[in-house]
Amino acid sequence: MASQRSLGSTSAPNNPDTIPTPNDLSGPCPRCGRISNFKQEAQSLILRQFKRPNFMGYVQERADLLTCNGCQETTVVVTERLGDREYGLLHVYPAPGAGVLDKQVNERVASAYDEGMKCLTSGANRAAAVMFRSAPSLFVKDKGSDKAKGERHLKNALKHMKDEGDPHRSLWEWADHLNQLGNEGAHPEDYDDVTAEEAEGWGKFVRHLIRHEYEMPAQLLRDQGLLKDDEPDAEEGAGPGASSADPALHGGLNPRGV
Repeated sequence: MASQRSLGSTSAPNNPDTIPTPNDLSGPCPRCGRISNFKQEAQSLILRQFKRPNFMGYVQERADLLTCNGCQETTVVVTERLGDREYGLLHVYPAPGAGVLDKQVNERVASAYDEGMKCLTSGANRAAAVMFRSAPSLFVKDKGSDKAKGERHLKNALKHMKDEGDPHRSLWEWADHLNQLGNEGAHPEDYDDVTAEEAEGWGKFVRHLIRHEYEMPAQLLRDQGLLKDDEPDAEEGAGPGASSADPALHGGLNPRGV
């Protein structure tokens, strides 16, 4: 995921968790979603040059084309640089997010994650926190019990789901922290600013939630031959005697993803 860094620091080399840049040609591909190595294309484009206080020389905003060695697709990254030093990732196209999620992920949850990732890659950390907070709220609406869905506040809804055994306790505790961070993003006058590292951490949480609650159950059904993504109605792929209403079989997954 992208990390916004302030001027005065340089990007850590060879970090597979961060979007690739000219100084670190490894990381998750926004096109195919896999951790990969990238090739920097020869031509860079300087978008602008400007002076910053206490800096010698001109800071550049530069656009580079990086090609994934896996899918062979190209990503555009815009960075701030002073000579060979890279000071921050400003923008990525395409934004990493829901485009690489399993098709069985609830559409509204995926959309919230996708928008949060777009905010994160443009440095809008508070907005990212708000969108990442909305993802577990939409998850409750999709998979929660009637009692959980009836709660006005996310914290209480998640507590009901915790007491009912879903999601896993560790995810619930992380979601409780996410709820607090989302409030910080929505009401900055009452809280400290949301840092890039905090927003990135909550993005990772939502990704884990999606993986644990949607993608893993869907893959298990596929491996058992009970889910056919290419059928008009995925529920028909459950096989003889299988019922889409059987929580033991589907693990709470709505095969339609809506």
